[in-house]
Amino acid sequence: MHMQYHVKGVSLPDTPFYFMGWLLLSFTAVDPSHAAPCPAERTTERVHVVHVTDGDTVKLTDGRRLRLIGINTPEISHDGSPSQPLAGHARSALVTLLDRNNRTLNLQYGKQPRDHYGRLLAHAWLDDGTNVSASLLEQGLATALVVPPNTRARACYATIESTARQEQRGLWALPDYQVIDSTALRADTRGFRIARGRVVDIRKSRHGFWLDLEGPLVIRVDRKDLVNFKAGFPEVLEGKTVEVRGWIKTDRSGLRVNVRHPDALVVTSRGETS
Repeated sequence: MHMQYHVKGVSLPDTPFYFMGWLLLSFTAVDPSHAAPCPAERTTERVHVVHVTDGDTVKLTDGRRLRLIGINTPEISHDGSPSQPLAGHARSALVTLLDRNNRTLNLQYGKQPRDHYGRLLAHAWLDDGTNVSASLLEQGLATALVVPPNTRARACYATIESTARQEQRGLWALPDYQVIDSTALRADTRGFRIARGRVVDIRKSRHGFWLDLEGPLVIRVDRKDLVNFKAGFPEVLEGKTVEVRGWIKTDRSGLRVNVRHPDALVVTSRGETS
């Protein structure tokens, strides 16, 4: 019996289970001669997708959920919240990539193979060597995301995102994805932002550091993540102007963004050290 899996207007037909078993147990290597960006070093599992949740998350035949490493795409509507801008476009782009490859992906798992939701964490390629995360970044339908220890290909992904950003493709043409001065952030700001501001104070706690920018924004760095930064961090940032990216949430003192890797916190000027 064949079943149809529906994804808000997108149907992915199932295939016989004996074929699924062959796909899940097969090990493959992507053709290294292909010139696609961010190529695979190796792939260790070939899987079949039956449901596309959003632009960076899918469900596999055996029920496992897969979250793509290296990117974040806008969220599809859930729990009564509306879909974020271009969320449907990102999901449709992923479906298009999957359709090119008979709904199969070749995976390379991260050093951390699962997240706290139990989802698999992996980079994914089509048989022609196309890196799925890179393709979504190139279209401007995803932002680069570095979550240690899964940092492989981060430089490649950042380069592709930079080009899409310069050319204002997709998300990068939207107001919320433009750099905003930290003093201009509203108290009700939520979600992904890129903010620029001067570090006016650095506070320590038992569990981490708090970097106060001009305006209502505070950057939080846990002590366990200091290993990802260079020696002298964060004290070397005091008085300097930085550009921080991430998801802004509410904090007792105003707005907070958590940072785990230096790619999310870049010095844009020396400023005046105090």
